[in-house]
Amino acid sequence: MTGPARPGYDAVVVGARCAGSPLAARLAAAGWSVLLVDPAPPPADTLSTHFLYPNTVARLAELGALERIEAEHRLNPAIYAARFLGHEVVGDFTPVGGFDRMYAVTRPVLDSALLDVALAAGAETRLGRRVTGLLGGGDDADPVRGVVLDDGETVAARWVVGADGRASTVARLLGLAKREPLAGGMGFLFSYWSGLPASDRFQLEVLESETLTVCPCEDDLSIVLLGVVPEDTRGDAAGRQRRFRAGVDRFAEWFDPDALRRGEQRSPVRVAPESMLRGFFRDAAGPGWGLVGDAGHFKHPNTAQGISDAIEQALEVADRLIAHDSLDGYGAWRDERAREHYEWSFQFGRLPDPAVAGPIFAGLAADPAAAQDFRDSFSRLKRPRSDVMRDDRLAAWFGAGAAG
Repeated sequence: MTGPARPGYDAVVVGARCAGSPLAARLAAAGWSVLLVDPAPPPADTLSTHFLYPNTVARLAELGALERIEAEHRLNPAIYAARFLGHEVVGDFTPVGGFDRMYAVTRPVLDSALLDVALAAGAETRLGRRVTGLLGGGDDADPVRGVVLDDGETVAARWVVGADGRASTVARLLGLAKREPLAGGMGFLFSYWSGLPASDRFQLEVLESETLTVCPCEDDLSIVLLGVVPEDTRGDAAGRQRRFRAGVDRFAEWFDPDALRRGEQRSPVRVAPESMLRGFFRDAAGPGWGLVGDAGHFKHPNTAQGISDAIEQALEVADRLIAHDSLDGYGAWRDERAREHYEWSFQFGRLPDPAVAGPIFAGLAADPAAAQDFRDSFSRLKRPRSDVMRDDRLAAWFGAGAAG
């Protein structure tokens, strides 16, 4: 049973994290009445990448979230330092908004700052409440007109935007199918550590059988992340801990495993199974509704584009609604922006075939301009296929490999 609808909002945003909060903040700052709904809001954690490239750091500064984070935490800007099958690609990024390094920020810290920005802009909240139904079917004959909450409250709204992740309730209630699925070939084991040696590097090594990422987060916290074959994410906590430590030991040439013995493990080994990392698109918008972030489109996390996508889509949706009260064209914009990066993320989401990856990474390591383009593809200044893995470069790299 539902209660009577309360006076309506201009927008209800379902999800108060890195997609929903920037959207709510931008709309509220423009004078819209906005309600944020989230059953498990920040500072609760969520399974996620942490890595922010310069384009996203600049967005956080623009939104006012970076200032809030820096007021409470020490951030640790990092250069990109990767070794792919023995070939090193190391350096800064082309500056965006004055930022030429990447950051790693845990989600409780990031999402709390973004929620604070939304609240300061005037957004209202129903935190701890869950959406259980939609008012309206979401088509031309019956547009979405609001939401039903788990306590029976009915909230009317001109727009409902799902910013509620891969398993989006809004998408499910609309009956939206996943399309264009892609799958990678690895899962992840990861843990947080303190007391590791000070570092200004996002450090990645890729072997044929597994990958290792080590990066400083905020304050004295670091993340250590092992990319593994899917079966290595299974089993009990003790088994995952053993596999994690044994895996890190195999990267001794690139990362000193004794650093973990001298440091303090701040969390159990957590798991991101391959089955949770499969990509898709959903329809982006319809009469009275829209989707932003992972609710509408999910890339493989190995290229860490999810937070950037969430913020960019949120601001795009907000700007379209403020200017035109319409999301016509938003889906085409989202899909075009995502296209090359979607396929590329899943190429990175598989363990490398040396016959293919070897010449590519040898070529990147030997060509500073190509290496810069490669790094800048993470900031969306370059496209992975059109600008980095160009036909002329691939021909030269594979020709050099054959000649060698």
